[in-house]
Amino acid sequence: MACDPVRMTQVSRPILLSVVVLFSLLWSSAFVAGKIAVRDVDPILVLVLRFALGAAIMMPFCLRDRTAWNTHIVKTGLLLGLLNNALYLGLNFSALAYTSPAVVVVIVSCAPFLAILFSTMLGHEQFDPVKTLGVLIGFSGVVFIIGFDVSKADAIGIALTLCGTTAFAIATVLFRGRASNLPVFPLNFWQSAVGAFALIPVFALKGFPAPTFTISAIFSTLYLAVVVTIGASVLWLLLIRWSGAASASSYHLLNPFWVVILSYIALGTPLKPGDFVGAAIIGAGLLLTTRSATPVAPPVLAKTGEGS
Repeated sequence: MACDPVRMTQVSRPILLSVVVLFSLLWSSAFVAGKIAVRDVDPILVLVLRFALGAAIMMPFCLRDRTAWNTHIVKTGLLLGLLNNALYLGLNFSALAYTSPAVVVVIVSCAPFLAILFSTMLGHEQFDPVKTLGVLIGFSGVVFIIGFDVSKADAIGIALTLCGTTAFAIATVLFRGRASNLPVFPLNFWQSAVGAFALIPVFALKGFPAPTFTISAIFSTLYLAVVVTIGASVLWLLLIRWSGAASASSYHLLNPFWVVILSYIALGTPLKPGDFVGAAIIGAGLLLTTRSATPVAPPVLAKTGEGS
């Protein structure tokens, strides 16, 4: 039996919006959980453990099916692992050591602009003025919630996040262009495995700083491995498949709102009335981007795969 159970042929707009909200909530929680974990453990080590644990959990479900060994799936998973996990997350988690989650999320929220640019340049998607307007409206809501005072943020953290966000946008466009028909579970397994292996040398070059595995760091890392690396990553690949690279990237505009809410719950960060006004602005922008999307899921590979 194939390890990818998703065989949806059509996604209604209410279901799409529900998945968008769930994805954004889970994805945003990674920034808060990551901030808790890196208090006691090196950020690169947190990612190595997160990806290794996630891959270990997915391994028995995927490797027993030879679809997971399809050459195209393996190569694409490795490429996604380098871009999504090693570069995007590696650089952004490292940035958390220099600046706040809010600044990181604001910069990551620029990913839709890059995805639109790359998709249009490569001919994967036509320029859509309504979608672009929705991204601009959503980004204004992001800035309304968090603001962006560069003088308060460390320049190193900003540079790391900018590089990571560029890698993330490239990965999003590449997945839509060459892998949207592939089963997402094997892809997620391979990108998690290569993410762990790619970051081990980086951690080694840092001199193996002695970790302090507190209870909060352990639970945060486990949460990242199970809920985010497996759950949110699978939802992310499906959303790219259903909506296209540019629209899917715009869904990250919801992340700052969830980061504010989750930071209030987990870290005690105070809420402001403007947070909810900003969320309403983001919601208006997302309605435009999802209105112009065509959420249809193409078929997955046959269970026997295409090659080895």
